[in-house]
Amino acid sequence: MKRLIFIAILSAGILFAGKANAQTGIHLGYSPEVWANESNSQTLSSFFVGVDHNLTLTGDLKLNVGGQLRYGTESGSSSLWGIASGKHTSTVIGLDVPVLFNYGIHLGKDLTLGIFAGPKFTYNISGKTHYEGNVLGLGGSSDQEWFNDKSGSLNLKPFNAAVMGGVSLDFRQFRLFGGYSYGLTDVDNNDNNSTKVGGPFFGLGFML
Repeated sequence: MKRLIFIAILSAGILFAGKANAQTGIHLGYSPEVWANESNSQTLSSFFVGVDHNLTLTGDLKLNVGGQLRYGTESGSSSLWGIASGKHTSTVIGLDVPVLFNYGIHLGKDLTLGIFAGPKFTYNISGKTHYEGNVLGLGGSSDQEWFNDKSGSLNLKPFNAAVMGGVSLDFRQFRLFGGYSYGLTDVDNNDNNSTKVGGPFFGLGFML
């Protein structure tokens, strides 16, 4: 949590320093976010919405800083000859702070191709998997917490960092963007596992 607070203060300082030459935008997008270790992986259908600021550094080089709220979910079910069945639903809610350098290449009067890269810092507010099972008509349910649940098998850290890269296409006030996020930090508290978070992302933005 202390690291997240530091990141938020740093981002606010950057935004305040560049307020005079900043463009504010909103964006939303989708990412098939992969939580993977050496033996298996889980892909969440993650949707995000956020606010960002473009600060002009020099010429066509800009610094894009913002924050976004992310909601990811995944579910599945199984059955055994009609005798037993089970299903699960996983949900993760997190806050992301991307800090991206963006270089624009002008293709026309109102059309700009951007290339961006930089770090992304994440703090996951909550994560849970809900299980339901039924054997010969008798059912039950249980919940498994994802983060800092030292009594459970899924003992993950809520904070993680990644590096992002991609391209954007600006047309007047609209922006289409896409790229890939590569996890840098091991979010698994268990010594015998290394779990990292990453995956492609796509979205649409609008400059206010």
